[in-house]
Amino acid sequence: MAFKEDLQKLSIQINERKVHITNEEMTKQALIIPFLQVLGFDVFNPLEIRPEYVADFGKKKGEKVDYALFKDNLPIAFLEAKSIDENLSNHDAQLSRYFNAVPEVKIGILTNGIHYKFFTDLTADNIMDDDPFLVFDITNMSDSDIENVSKFKKESFDTDYLVKYAEELVYTSALNDTLKDLFKNPSDEFVRFLIKDFSNIRVTNNVLERFRPIVKKAISNAVLDIVSKGLFQQEAAVIEDDSKVTDTQNSSDELKNNTSSHEHQRREIITTKEELETFDMIKTILNDANKNIDNINYKDTVNYFSIFNKNSTKWFIRIQLDMANKNILTKLPIEKAQELAGDFKIEQAPKGIGESRIYIDSHLDIKKLDNLIISCFEDVE
Repeated sequence: MAFKEDLQKLSIQINERKVHITNEEMTKQALIIPFLQVLGFDVFNPLEIRPEYVADFGKKKGEKVDYALFKDNLPIAFLEAKSIDENLSNHDAQLSRYFNAVPEVKIGILTNGIHYKFFTDLTADNIMDDDPFLVFDITNMSDSDIENVSKFKKESFDTDYLVKYAEELVYTSALNDTLKDLFKNPSDEFVRFLIKDFSNIRVTNNVLERFRPIVKKAISNAVLDIVSKGLFQQEAAVIEDDSKVTDTQNSSDELKNNTSSHEHQRREIITTKEELETFDMIKTILNDANKNIDNINYKDTVNYFSIFNKNSTKWFIRIQLDMANKNILTKLPIEKAQELAGDFKIEQAPKGIGESRIYIDSHLDIKKLDNLIISCFEDVE
């Protein structure tokens, strides 16, 4: 809740300040730096924010992005700032040059202090997409905007998760537009699909035209019904929660647990015994192959358990043991993985979290994939 309140407070302040802003430097100081502070970055600490960060691209040397955001000594995002009166559409290419020059950076932000555009590389690796996956006006933010921006807080910033989240936003937006068009003007195929199961008549053009307004009305009624029931259920849940708070007010510890945010519960990270055993098995495989394992470590996230060499960007194995179909993810092309994985089922990994996915029955199957493990490690050695 504190983040939402801080962002709403900043939104009010920016509305008050914007009429007094006349140039890019004022935009940075009065509008953009406060936004980075709300995200949890120490703007005065070069370990977190570095102004005028050099990002050379090809023959262009000395290219500098306005702000590079750092976490764990690694750049995690670039922010290019423009004056409040600038049209951001004129500057996408500039941010793209910086983004493409530094492969480990997967998030690019373009802003004039009011409008924000967030980019990543969903279309081609290390090439910034032409279209942003997130756009918002900080002076007029919806709850959905605030929820999206909260994903970029420093404390929870996870590049791999954010790329996956960006992909979800793009698909959701596209589907949302498609559904709006279908609901507003149902296509022949859509009407035919809806009426085929209950109508015994032959579906001709005249039948489609007769049913089209009926379909539109039915959709409208269904949406209203869903919304009204949803609101009723939310209100009932609030009443139930209030009742629980009343019943447990004498137990402060229990109350704290009950009032933990749903988001925290949903995204809690638990490192399991199986994951740690897998980590040890992988180190043993590499040690037996005379590989230097001194710098091998792991990082647990909500999406996978990542094993890396020296730093988290040099990961070579990611495991997903808490899914119905246990699997490991690698950077190896699917053809190479198939050569090394024998009879294990292999498929293309979801974009943003790996290249190949190998399905396993148990974490103990790692022992049968020693050649694949060694090859993955050699790529980041």
